[in-house]
Amino acid sequence: MIKFFRKIRQNLLMENKTGKYFKYAIGEIILVVIGILIALQINNWNENKKSENQLNNIYKEVELNLKSDLTNLEIIIKQYKQLELRLETMITEEYSNILLDSINTNNYSECIPCQGDINAFIPFEFEEKGVELLKTYNDYNAKENKDLTNEIIQFYKNAEPLNLVLNKLKEESFNTIRYFEQFSWYSDFMYGKFNPEMIDFFASNRIFKNKVVTYRLIAIQNYLPYLREYKKSATILFEKLKTTD
Repeated sequence: MIKFFRKIRQNLLMENKTGKYFKYAIGEIILVVIGILIALQINNWNENKKSENQLNNIYKEVELNLKSDLTNLEIIIKQYKQLELRLETMITEEYSNILLDSINTNNYSECIPCQGDINAFIPFEFEEKGVELLKTYNDYNAKENKDLTNEIIQFYKNAEPLNLVLNKLKEESFNTIRYFEQFSWYSDFMYGKFNPEMIDFFASNRIFKNKVVTYRLIAIQNYLPYLREYKKSATILFEKLKTTD
C-alpha cells in the first residue's frame, strides 16, 4: 500500500503537476491520521472490553465470597442462639443450687458449665479475596461501575468491627483458660472428666459467674448483633451482584 502511494507521488512529480502533488500529499496525510485514529479507537475498545471483563470477574468473586459467608452465617448464628440459652442457664441461681448438685459421673455430659463455652468461641471470618482484588483493580473508578464498586468497598469497611469483637472474644476465652489453670481440677476439666470440686466451683464461685456475664456481654450482646447485621447487609449486596451477571 505504501509503495502504491509512493508511485502515485512520483508520477505526479514527473509530470510536473506540483499543485496536484501537494493536494495528494495532504490527502494522504489525512488518510494516515484517520487510520491511526481508527486503530487507536479499536485498541481503546479492546482495552475497555478487557477491563470490563476483568471487573466482572472480580464482581463474580465477591458474589461467591458473599454466598459462602451467608451459608456459614446460617450455622454460626444458630450456634450462638443456642449458646445464649446455655449462658443464661449458667448464671441462674436455680441451676447452681439444684441441678449442679445432682451432677455425677453418669450424667456429667448434662453439666452445662462443663461444656467449656466461656473458654471457647465460634469464629466467623468473612471471605475477602474479592474485595482485595477490587482494591488493587487499576480502573476501579470507571464511571459505569463506580457506584457498585464503592458500595462493595464500603460494605467491607463497615464489617471490620466484626473482627475486632471476635478478637476480644478470643482474648476473653484465653484469659478464662489461664484463670482455670490454677485449680487442681483443671486437667480433669480439659479432658472432660468428672470432678466434684469442679462442679462445686461452677455452682458457687462468684468470679466464675462474673466471667460468664462478661463472656455473654461480648458474645451475645455484641458479636451476635454484628453477625446478624452482616448477614442482612450481605444478603442485599449479594442479590444486587446477582443482577450484574
